This record gives sequence, structure tokens and C-alpha cells, in this order.
Amino acid sequence: MKAADTSLVVAAFASWHESHAPARRALDGGLRLIEHCALETYSVLSRLPPPHRTSGEVIRDFLNARFPQPFLRLTAQAHKDFILGLAGHGVSGGAAYDALVAATAAGCGAELITCDRRALPIYERYGVRTQFLP
Repeated sequence: MKAADTSLVVAAFASWHESHAPARRALDGGLRLIEHCALETYSVLSRLPPPHRTSGEVIRDFLNARFPQPFLRLTAQAHKDFILGLAGHGVSGGAAYDALVAATAAGCGAELITCDRRALPIYERYGVRTQFLP
């Protein structure tokens, strides 16, 4: 199974994004979406400066059309274990959100497709297979 992270979803959505074409092709392959990335995508697209800001209804419809399957998520116990294990993985600050994406992908057995070079070291730290789309 393969899953998109937020960077891929935003790039696929935004025709002005430099990685739009490869991201769109990747989504056409039927990727799954991690629950946190769905929320983050909504947050990013709805707060962009004009003219790129998007309405919540358009984002909802895009996510619903592109990701018909349930979002991937950690169980309640796995989520607790993840949070309590952040320090042991050397994760701090905003990298905790990338770590949540990585831990969820690892826990669900998914390979992550990403446009976010900055997140790769965290994804690798959690042992997640990744495919980087420039």
C-alpha cells in the first residue's frame, strides 16, 4: 500500500505548484491518505494567501473524491506509545508532526510518497519506505 503525505496532496491540488504534474499522476494511482495529513491539507489550503486560498467546501470535495477509503490512523494505544516515544527517537518541535505521519505509515505498512525533502530524515528514522517526487 502507498500513501500520500501533505506535501504531495497540496502539490496535486494546486495547479501552480512546481510538482503539480508528478503529484497529480501519483494520486491517479489510488494512494491512501494518513488522517493527520488530511487535516494538515485542509489547514494549509484554507490559509494560503490570496489568490491561492481555497474554500473549505472545495477542499472537502477534493479530499472526498481523491481519497474514498478511510484515512490511515494509529490505534489509540499506538498513538499514546508514539507520543511517549518521541524523545527516544530524538524528535522535538514541529518535527513531531512529520514523525506522526511516519509512525502512522509504518504502523499501517504503507510506503509514503512525498514532495517534502525536509521530512525525509524523520520518515527514515521511523523506518518508512519513501518515494520522493521532486
